[in-house]
Amino acid sequence: MIRRINTILLAFALFASFTFSLAMADEAAKRPAGKSDDFKSICALEGTWIATKSPEGQKPMTLVFRPTAAGSAVMETMGPGSDHEMLNVYTNTGNGVFLTHYCMMGNQPRLRLASAKDGVLKFEFVDAGNLKSRDEAHMDSLEITVKGDQMTQDWSMYQDGKVTGHHTFEFKRQ
Repeated sequence: MIRRINTILLAFALFASFTFSLAMADEAAKRPAGKSDDFKSICALEGTWIATKSPEGQKPMTLVFRPTAAGSAVMETMGPGSDHEMLNVYTNTGNGVFLTHYCMMGNQPRLRLASAKDGVLKFEFVDAGNLKSRDEAHMDSLEITVKGDQMTQDWSMYQDGKVTGHHTFEFKRQ
């Protein structure tokens, strides 16, 4: 009999704990996440951006920025629906703003916002997934310049201990 009462009490305690956890999670979801001014500047890019120049015979590159995860992250889809589609996810953490670039080369460089001033956001390499060493080819930094409805992205490629090139794209908000 005592064993049965203990089992019932334990079941009740687990149920109450689970219910309380759900209520707390529900309340947390209702509260807006604290966003730094730097992250707000990423959030402000929401929408579709079209490249102002494209190689002859090719469609202009498209970027789509949209918030996700209750506004705690921003997804940037590069070339949505294309064979070369890539994804960037920007997050706001206690340690700053981070960008993870899911590259068509199969690696995932993670960059941290190093500076943000006068519409220029500079991201620098921190580490990467699926990269045996930093000397393997990867995107190593990104500079985003925003002036109204115009945006430039300058990506630097890194390999064998040095920057080996830049990929610069200019966009206009659609």
